[in-house]
Amino acid sequence: MSDPLVITDAAVAISNGVIVAAGRAGEVLSKFRGEEVVERSTHVVLPGFLDGHTHTQQVFLRSSISDYVLQLPPIWTEYLIPFERMLGSELAYLSSLFSVASMAKYGTTYFIEACAPYPEELIKAINEVGIKGVVTYATYDIYKDEYIDYREVLRRTEELLKSGGGGKVRVWCSIREVMMASEELLEGVRELCRKYGAGLTYHLGEYQGEVDYTLSKYGLRPLEVMDRFGLTDIKPAVIAHGVYFSEPEVEILKKKGICVCWCPTVDSVLMGPHWLGLRYSGKLMFCLGSDGGAFSTLDLLHEVKVARAVSKSTSVALTYDKVGLDSRTLLKALTGWGGRVVGEKVGAIKEGYSADLTVIDLRSFNALPTYDPVESIVTFAEGSNVSDVIVDGEFVVREGRLVRVNEEEIKEKVLDALPELEELISELRKNLKLGVRT
Repeated sequence: MSDPLVITDAAVAISNGVIVAAGRAGEVLSKFRGEEVVERSTHVVLPGFLDGHTHTQQVFLRSSISDYVLQLPPIWTEYLIPFERMLGSELAYLSSLFSVASMAKYGTTYFIEACAPYPEELIKAINEVGIKGVVTYATYDIYKDEYIDYREVLRRTEELLKSGGGGKVRVWCSIREVMMASEELLEGVRELCRKYGAGLTYHLGEYQGEVDYTLSKYGLRPLEVMDRFGLTDIKPAVIAHGVYFSEPEVEILKKKGICVCWCPTVDSVLMGPHWLGLRYSGKLMFCLGSDGGAFSTLDLLHEVKVARAVSKSTSVALTYDKVGLDSRTLLKALTGWGGRVVGEKVGAIKEGYSADLTVIDLRSFNALPTYDPVESIVTFAEGSNVSDVIVDGEFVVREGRLVRVNEEEIKEKVLDALPELEELISELRKNLKLGVRT
């Protein structure tokens, strides 16, 4: 992900979890002697993928969300958040472990959790699997007709910030949604970010009713509200979705250097075609996200294909421009723009960067023949093609198998938990009064 973009017959030298050289194999091997030399012919080695927006404690909703349920206005307050609230610590941990392990298998080395109701359980799962993750507390103080003491919400957020996460974990702040946050909470989160130097992630521009709400209450669109409260000055910052942004809001993104996380599958199903496919410019930074396993497979290689298809269909339909977002730009988004998304030395294979690598096996029916590895990865390769994942110089996935956790045991635990989960889903649906239409 530097210059040159692609190196053939290449080698990467790693020492103490950091890349010390990358280039043609002959040059690297003449300078370094490895304690271990791992050979992967007919493979592509690239920076690990960054999932900019996910919900690790929603994956057990998978296959319970029918087309009828999708219409709930909005689905997050009526279905997603109630389910999260029903989870206990044990199920939240299993959900986190299953999600993190799945992401690792598909090549993700770094992810940003939007709002974990049980952050401690997620921290435990991250450090067991071995990839890197940003953990945030589910930060909101307005939920339907329920008002929560914003001081208590801020207290719990600060407790998490003080813990620092540990191991592979980073701790940021989050805001669940502008309609679910009082002005006091918005101001409090801003001050906590400043006090602890923490990053910030928040859902925004994901619902037409949200735009109407902020225009009615503040006379401003959603991102303009965040700008008024000084939240756009926090760095690093990742906004999830951002589908309903006006031109002035896009200009704020560019001016403040804020990253938008496009979740191609979920955004297309729940919201509509993203403007990035038509209005992207090189001045704007965006990344890709799965939005969790309730709606997606957590496979970013699949998400990038949806992004490519949606961007081109939007561009072709409106301007008959078949280029849309090109594959090289999408690959940069997939790998976190050389660490700019999170403000760290990840997302590039270059000296001094963390040795966070994803290896893709091109010896398969869906990848052969490969002339241009960039086009092959963006257009054809899927998570099933990932053979190895390395984080800080250590294998997390080796030859297709998780190294630090037993994936078969995780699957069995999920199967054992199904009766309890089915009861939760049944209760959830009963409360919705969905009737016979499912």
